[in-house]
Amino acid sequence: MASQITDPKDFAQHIHEEMLAEFLYIQVPPIPFAVTGDKPTKKKRVSEDAVNRFLEAIKQLSDHDRINKLFSEMLYINKLSSERHIVNLEAKAQERGITIDSVSYKKCECYDERALWWYMHHQELFDEYFEKADTENLAGLREVVLKDEYILEKELIADEKKLSVFGAGVAKLYENTFRGARFKAVHFLEQEYILVRVYLENMPDNTLVFKSDSERQLRVQRSPSIRPLFSIIVVYNPGEKTLGIRSDKPSENVPILADLFCKLFLNCRYTDTMERKYNVENKGSVAMLELTPEPGSDIERCYLKSVEYSQAGDYTKTLRLNLGGQHNYSGTDAMDMFIQQSRIDESAWFPKRFEIKFVFRKPDGMTGKKRQITVGLSKRGANLGTTPEDVKIRQFLKAKGFIS
Repeated sequence: MASQITDPKDFAQHIHEEMLAEFLYIQVPPIPFAVTGDKPTKKKRVSEDAVNRFLEAIKQLSDHDRINKLFSEMLYINKLSSERHIVNLEAKAQERGITIDSVSYKKCECYDERALWWYMHHQELFDEYFEKADTENLAGLREVVLKDEYILEKELIADEKKLSVFGAGVAKLYENTFRGARFKAVHFLEQEYILVRVYLENMPDNTLVFKSDSERQLRVQRSPSIRPLFSIIVVYNPGEKTLGIRSDKPSENVPILADLFCKLFLNCRYTDTMERKYNVENKGSVAMLELTPEPGSDIERCYLKSVEYSQAGDYTKTLRLNLGGQHNYSGTDAMDMFIQQSRIDESAWFPKRFEIKFVFRKPDGMTGKKRQITVGLSKRGANLGTTPEDVKIRQFLKAKGFIS
């Protein structure tokens, strides 16, 4: 699944009845739920009756905050219910020498069930992986180039007091967007760079995302938000002399976030740096193509459909990689994997043109197929017209920094 769910029913209908019962049983105190063994119809994972009884078992709770917490847990689990996250969880368990109960794990027939299994049976590992999830693919980073005199060793960035000040500054920037002022700033030292991640709470029901014994020691908790946690990512690479930032509305927020980081850690300002403009023809441009629409956008989804390569030194020779079918829902991940499997030599071939498909939501009351538009993106820009959909696509690509 690995998409934002908006109703507990979306969670329950992908989980078999015994696991739904186990999920309610591990709550404190346990929530009664009888397993009847009803057979689901057609290709459904669980019967409609079981889903309704699961929802009813939650709705009949007298504590409204507890109901919200259960929904929040479903959102939290759903965040890791994709093939990539499950593979990573299995690899983490193997690294730690954790023995997987093969009998119960083999009963899981989809990624939603496997994510729930990891949450219920190895929650500490689940929580630890969640904190670093989605940082192995740094698609969407906007980078600035730093001058030599501002380069520091990456270990000097790992200053907890400064990171706390930086987190507070990020929270201040988003105070009118997300309800709640608490944050959590964490860092991960890698071989070539340091990654800083700032989580912000988002609380439509005024329920805390974090609880702590002190303001300086925060622990991630669940929240009844459709987006339980929002995070921005900063990657400082002294070897490449770059500072990369991933956030929403990058055109607006990256200069502000970069300025905050530069003043605090590097003793310079954003104006002292040079922004690295996005260029389709640059090495790694596919990996930087982050295509996640904003919640509530008229664009329901978009994905990289094809990449056209040109041979260095001979523009008459081209190579085209095209994806379709089930890969349409995989963002840039599927294309990244396809490129790796194709073993394209990026010193001999460079990307020339992308095709991105945009799928729009149907207006209320409208029937028929959803509006779909395929857009070509090259270093010269995008082939867009003046239709309402074209205008929205242009706004999307501009906000992401892919066109000027």
